[in-house]
Amino acid sequence: MTALDSMVRVHRWVLDEKQRKLADLQAFRDKLTDDLNALDRDIETEREAAGQSDEAGSVFPAFVAAALDRRKKLCETIANLGTETEAAREDVAEAFSELKKYELALKNQEQQETTNRGRRERMNLDELGVSIYRRTRAGGD
Repeated sequence: MTALDSMVRVHRWVLDEKQRKLADLQAFRDKLTDDLNALDRDIETEREAAGQSDEAGSVFPAFVAAALDRRKKLCETIANLGTETEAAREDVAEAFSELKKYELALKNQEQQETTNRGRRERMNLDELGVSIYRRTRAGGD
């Protein structure tokens, strides 16, 4: 294994890790968005219940205050995750670019090795042909 093989492997692993982190951030953001939607549904359900019962109506303002506070925190967290997600996307793009550089260098190295190997084989065959020609000529004279 050449140094470039190792570098490609390392950079592929780095890219995988950064993609995993990005996926985790996106999944967490999706979960928080689902929680936010569920909270909105809960507020609406409680509003309907408060309209039907005096007891529920008396605790509804406290419930709404707590729910709105939770909603505000969820929105702030989602906004912060948006920033983190964008940074993670940039990290993934950078890691992908680095990986491609090493993969291209490895491909070029392999092509060069193939070219050199072919050249050496042709030289060996040419040398063998000249040697056979000389022997034939020396033996036939």
